[in-house]
Amino acid sequence: MMNPINLKEVERKAFRSTYQDGLWDIYWGLLVICMALFIYRPADGYNAWNTITMALSFLLLYGLFWAGKKYITLPRMGQVSFGAVRKKKTRTLGIILGVFVLIHVGVVGLSIYSWANPEVSTILSSFIKSPRSELLIVASIGSLIVGTSMLVIAYFSDFLRGFYIGVMMALAVFLMIYLNQPIYPIVIGTVIILPGVVLLMRFLKTYPLHKEGLSNE
Repeated sequence: MMNPINLKEVERKAFRSTYQDGLWDIYWGLLVICMALFIYRPADGYNAWNTITMALSFLLLYGLFWAGKKYITLPRMGQVSFGAVRKKKTRTLGIILGVFVLIHVGVVGLSIYSWANPEVSTILSSFIKSPRSELLIVASIGSLIVGTSMLVIAYFSDFLRGFYIGVMMALAVFLMIYLNQPIYPIVIGTVIILPGVVLLMRFLKTYPLHKEGLSNE
């Protein structure tokens, strides 16, 4: 006698199959490398170009990711519509990430406010004994926000590799802020990318485009 079909498990496996193209791994790895190149503290201090370049690089990466989904993944796997439970999890994820963004904005806003107001900066400095301790605190907060955000994304998206990526991203942010050496997060970003490249090559080999599909485009 056949076991009854678990529709939730079937949907979960179908949803997870959308990650076998490796594009998410490549995207997050490149994001870490971009952070390493544009967010570390230059010798002559931050300027507007740091922020502009960082924002443009993130937008470019996001555009390339969705272009890959559209022109590489979609023609091979087709468009899949998921049920109400999956959509609810997506909405919940959006709300939680929105809270993380607000926390991050609050931390950044407090930092900018303290820099602009010497009195506030003096009060905050009284709780911190040395610049190294300040770096440690900032690095810990940054890695906690980034790492926890990625872990939440992995959980609500059933992206199992996302847990590993979240830990690696948290480590990259901590080292990037505390040591101010771009080489460490660049290496970590590369380590995140490599499995994605392997998965992408395997995906292209497993799901080749059919000639008749190409002729109809």
